[in-house]
Amino acid sequence: MSLDAAARRRYARQLLLAEIGEAGQECLVEARFSLETASDPAASVVAADYLRRAGCEPSEDGQVLRVPDETAVDTLAGAATLRRPAAALVGAFFAVEHIKAVLGVGARGELDPDLRLTTEA
Repeated sequence: MSLDAAARRRYARQLLLAEIGEAGQECLVEARFSLETASDPAASVVAADYLRRAGCEPSEDGQVLRVPDETAVDTLAGAATLRRPAAALVGAFFAVEHIKAVLGVGARGELDPDLRLTTEA
């Protein structure tokens, strides 16, 4: 598959990245993902948004995107006021991990289980 002119415009910045380039972007456009049902809903929305922007499409038969559950996001947040930022961080992290897997680049990363967000300066 080759990218048409509209796809080249849409993904212009990604095409400039050595880690992605045209071949990688073609892989992303062909990649499909599905969300694990036990995932945190807010983090899943962020992850799905990032993946769609990268070119991946949701599909029931796509590679399962394993986003942590609500308990893990709550633990990272540490406080109700930090729940949204924690979900955004988790969703973005797992979207990047999925993109790395599709492209076959980089080592698999893990969120530090001791990581906690804080409002302290």
